Amino acid sequence: MQNFTRAAIFNIILNDIAEPWQLGFQDSAAPGFTGLVTLHNTIGFYLIVISFSVFWVLFSLIYYYSYNKNPIAHKYLTHGTVLELVWTITPALILIAIAFPSFRLLYLMDNPALFPDLALTALATIPVSKIVSRSTEIVSFGVTGDPSVNNIRLNKHSRDITVFNNEILSQLVGHLLGDGTICYTRTSVTPYFVFTQTIKRFEYIWHVYLTLSPYCGRVPLFNPGLRKGIPYPFIQVMTRSYPALIPLHELFYLVSVNGSNYIKVITTDLLQYLNPISLAY
Repeated sequence: MQNFTRAAIFNIILNDIAEPWQLGFQDSAAPGFTGLVTLHNTIGFYLIVISFSVFWVLFSLIYYYSYNKNPIAHKYLTHGTVLELVWTITPALILIAIAFPSFRLLYLMDNPALFPDLALTALATIPVSKIVSRSTEIVSFGVTGDPSVNNIRLNKHSRDITVFNNEILSQLVGHLLGDGTICYTRTSVTPYFVFTQTIKRFEYIWHVYLTLSPYCGRVPLFNPGLRKGIPYPFIQVMTRSYPALIPLHELFYLVSVNGSNYIKVITTDLLQYLNPISLAY
């Protein structure tokens, strides 16, 4: 209790909130904002010097070059080579003095270790399609087909280096043994996976979507289909096009005799992919 009382008396805790008629910045909670405040104060110093200089020049012109004090004006009294050099070089030097600290702060912000808050904010505002990585393999994570972030488009590099972990690969094999298919579009050179189920099995297909959602660009599609003239609505889970699906397509599909389409086949090469997960699905 004694230590608490002593800390309460001698230690001042500043709550970071705005005050009435406050002119300055609030206390910074991150090194990035501290750098911005320092840059603001530095530029403010130069602005004050520039303002006083400009007002002094204007006052001098009005006072010393009035008609009463200087009735005879000559162009070489107010113009000359030295004067032209001074008012051209001086602003350039001032801009250089302002540019150096601003560039220094800008390059420091590129270091996530020094400015993690700014790095996360920048990452959150960059479109997924613009992200470039030097990674050779990535595994998708999260529900990217959520309606709030629907239709997120990954760039080609991100899809080319996407891999499937063993659980997802086994699940895809299990679906391909049933109602799953791997298709090509007319304009794509990489396949995508489609899983189709009737709406009566909504709980099961929603489970399939949740497990495959990191690889899907949208929520499941509803299709009011017909079967023998009778309404037969069904739902489809569709992934994005990934080169990682090409080995599975080659495993399950062969070109038909006429060469116009693919037919699904079962070969002994499938044995290496069979495990409890694939057999369960």
